[in-house]
Amino acid sequence: MARLGNYPIDRTLSRTDKFLGTNADGTTRNFTVNGVREFFSQDSSAGASDELNYKFKATTTNTVGVMSTGGNTEFNSISTIKIHEKANGLTSSVSSFFSEFTSKDIIIIDTENLNNYGVYTVTAVSADTSNDGLYDLSMIYRSGNGSLVNDQFYSILLFAGAQDLSFEFAQASAASTWTVNHNLGKFPSVTVKLADGTVGQAAISHTSKNTLTITFGADTSGTAYMN
Repeated sequence: MARLGNYPIDRTLSRTDKFLGTNADGTTRNFTVNGVREFFSQDSSAGASDELNYKFKATTTNTVGVMSTGGNTEFNSISTIKIHEKANGLTSSVSSFFSEFTSKDIIIIDTENLNNYGVYTVTAVSADTSNDGLYDLSMIYRSGNGSLVNDQFYSILLFAGAQDLSFEFAQASAASTWTVNHNLGKFPSVTVKLADGTVGQAAISHTSKNTLTITFGADTSGTAYMN
């Protein structure tokens, strides 16, 4: 066998290309580029720090690395997913990290087909009291395409670029108090533009991270911008 340094460098990789390596049992094996790619796309221990990978099962099972939906598979019909505290490939619980999803947008995306995905706003994260190790993510569907496929792997991660959300509210009929359900999951800054085009002065009261009221001294109409 020639020295490895004497072999030419292949600059055109394909999924079926092979390379030599050592297996966990110490034996020498061929590995394919595609095999390594699949490992990195499925195993959370080898992925990004904010990416959790799960295998989807149509029926609920308390198994490491598995997620389920209780029957629904179409992305636009899912409002809750049940996930194990240990994502695929992990030996320790990441349940504390689940709280970071609350009031944020996440994407659930097929690791093999990026055109198969769902984007959601997570409204709550709670432990399943009947199944130790399982957690429920309550969600509001935003957009997506396709459906979950049994035994396929999916990544769950914060939806990059979608966390700094904004909302526009139009008050068509004049009123002294505007109630705005923005569902941004935060206490946004507010700018009011009155119907005559001027910037309005009003009292802003944040009743929650998803609702606020705008109070004027007299009935008025216009548009409120939140970000």
